[in-house]
Amino acid sequence: MSQKDIKRIKVLEMVVNGMMTNQEAAEALKLCRRQIIRLRKKYLDQGEAGIIHGNRGRHPLHRIGEHIRLKVLGLYREKYHDFNFSHFTDSLKEVEGIDLSRSSVVRILSAEGFTSKKSVRRKAKLHRPRPRKQAAGMLWQTDASRFEWFGKGKGYAALHAYIDDATGRVVGAWFTKNESTAGYVAALSIGRERYGLPMEIYSDRHTIFRSPQKSSEEEGEERSLSNFAQGLKDLGIDQIFALTPEAKGRIERLWNTLQDRLTGELRLLGIKDIDEANKVLPKLIAKHNRKFAVLPAEQETAYVKPVERVDADFLFARRQTRKTDGGGSFSYRGRTYAPSTPEKGSMAHASVEVRETLSGRIWAVCKGRRIEMKEVERPKPAASNKTAKDKGARLVNAHKPAPDHPWKRSFRKNSLPISELGEPKVTFSLAIDRICK
Repeated sequence: MSQKDIKRIKVLEMVVNGMMTNQEAAEALKLCRRQIIRLRKKYLDQGEAGIIHGNRGRHPLHRIGEHIRLKVLGLYREKYHDFNFSHFTDSLKEVEGIDLSRSSVVRILSAEGFTSKKSVRRKAKLHRPRPRKQAAGMLWQTDASRFEWFGKGKGYAALHAYIDDATGRVVGAWFTKNESTAGYVAALSIGRERYGLPMEIYSDRHTIFRSPQKSSEEEGEERSLSNFAQGLKDLGIDQIFALTPEAKGRIERLWNTLQDRLTGELRLLGIKDIDEANKVLPKLIAKHNRKFAVLPAEQETAYVKPVERVDADFLFARRQTRKTDGGGSFSYRGRTYAPSTPEKGSMAHASVEVRETLSGRIWAVCKGRRIEMKEVERPKPAASNKTAKDKGARLVNAHKPAPDHPWKRSFRKNSLPISELGEPKVTFSLAIDRICK
């Protein structure tokens, strides 16, 4: 019996004994007069037990069973210990078949002293929000995150991703060892094959996207492009460079979500290296999109379908310019390359664009034509037979200056030649005397 019930019984006893009126009892218990009349009648019929609420001590029908509570605690300790509470609630429903609300899961875990990974939050900085684009495909944000995706102490890997600004949908993702052009190209190819080409790509100012070389005065607005930027230009995709991480906040917040959720998903699947992770990544990204992607205000999309087949390996290749010789071959990175198939004289003494693809193949673009090259041996310079014969037959005698050569004269003007001064020893002494004088 609570203190509130004891007070009510005391007041009702005084009402029954005529020591208080119904109105005075209502004011004392802060109830209405009609409620005092009902309680007085119940007290006379059932006694003190009638004052206690009928549900006290009874368990509600919708209460979570003890076996479910113990199962939830066991799963969190043994299997989902690195999941936050929201992620754990989703996994209980999708994987374990336990449909509980997040508040119920938080109540069960908090009662045992568990805290969520997301419980400690830093004070967010205020930034002016930028509205989403009106249609999907108008803008993709891209970045890479180097993180211990396979668990603490198991090595780092870089995850490259593109996210659509209008829908928040991850359109492509790919793992590599480090942040590289190959990772961005692979993720872009996944998004292009599934959705199409975007109108613009929003990135940071990494040298992969923006060449560090400054444009000359002759180039004007035209600037030197990186290899990746050249490929985007050929595809008709414009670039936007962010000056701060907050400017491309959608892709930055994506890393906060994936670093929290994706690591646990990879651990449950037993993924331990990059190759295995790339195989299961499309399934995990689709699961992420089902939960976090939003529909645009308009259902129309701005994606552009390529007119012809896109060879990403060729478009995003390393590009340099070379001058060919009379046979159409050129030197590149210390090696000599020639056309893999016989070409006519169009490549002789021509300026060609050399492209080294991500797969290591060498191509030459000459007058709009794409020519595959192969490595050949560098020709050795042929030595003259006469010179070789003369060098082998005799030794070349050293040149002997003439007696009146300036080197044999003294430092003074009207000095005699050394040959007229007698023996070498005397000549040397006289030369020393003259110098001293």
